[in-house]
Amino acid sequence: MSFTWLKTISLMLLLLVLSGCNQSIDDQIANGLQLTETVFAEEPEEHTEKIGDIKLYLPSNFKVEDSSDAYNIVISKGKESYILFINDEEAQDSKLYYNLLKENEADKIIEESTYDKNGRFGFTAVLKTEDKNEMELIVSSGGVKMTTISQTKHIETNLREMTKIVHSVKMK
Repeated sequence: MSFTWLKTISLMLLLLVLSGCNQSIDDQIANGLQLTETVFAEEPEEHTEKIGDIKLYLPSNFKVEDSSDAYNIVISKGKESYILFINDEEAQDSKLYYNLLKENEADKIIEESTYDKNGRFGFTAVLKTEDKNEMELIVSSGGVKMTTISQTKHIETNLREMTKIVHSVKMK
């Protein structure tokens, strides 16, 4: 009797621990959007890369794959690819990318948040894709926008890292 009871308690504890480790997709999105607001409010990270006239921060696990066009840069982290779009004609308070998103992708937007302080406008959006285990992530600030297709389990981390990159971009 005590062995069965011990197995039952152990199984319940295991389930409790496992359920606490896995965040729901909604929690990942909410936490990710909250992190982007925090990163936008902080000072940008120190620049670690220079591509033409553009300086930016890349976390250590990211690398530039293709920068033949300094305004459309392909960046990777493991098997994940990110595209960084830079429009140096747009001001820091530009809402161009946000307005385009709202006009063209409004029906796909799951969640979004905006940042508008100190003459700088930014936004983060999570969009539906065909695959329920993936989401499209967009982080933008002024004339800088970064996108990726993310596994749902990496939404929070990807949004934080993408925001750090976008927030750090400096054009001459």
